[in-house]
Amino acid sequence: RYWMNLTPSDIMWNTSDTGWVKAAWSSVFAPWICGSCVFVHNMPQFKPEVIAETLSRYPITTFCTAPTAFRMLVQRDVSSYKFPSLKHCVTGGEALNPEVFVKWKTQTGLDIHEGYGQTETV
Repeated sequence: RYWMNLTPSDIMWNTSDTGWVKAAWSSVFAPWICGSCVFVHNMPQFKPEVIAETLSRYPITTFCTAPTAFRMLVQRDVSSYKFPSLKHCVTGGEALNPEVFVKWKTQTGLDIHEGYGQTETV
């Protein structure tokens, strides 16, 4: 609730594949415990432009994706897209490069909140 900043009026999108425990924690347990809506997108392959278009088109308020995905998004330069509902971005897993935090903030106006966890620590 605190790290993801979720409330009952939020819409959470986590791009994690269902084969990862991250999908359970960020797509089911945490949002539902907070009463948040869970956004699901059938995306067979990661494409930065699909992510950007989806964040532009749907009222997603909280976005969680892997550090590698954030790297790919800022390399694509998402500054031409507008994310009107997005207010909170989170990531976890491998460490995110400092320049990605800066580029994301510059391109979107939003901070990325990075967490640390391992399957065994949940």
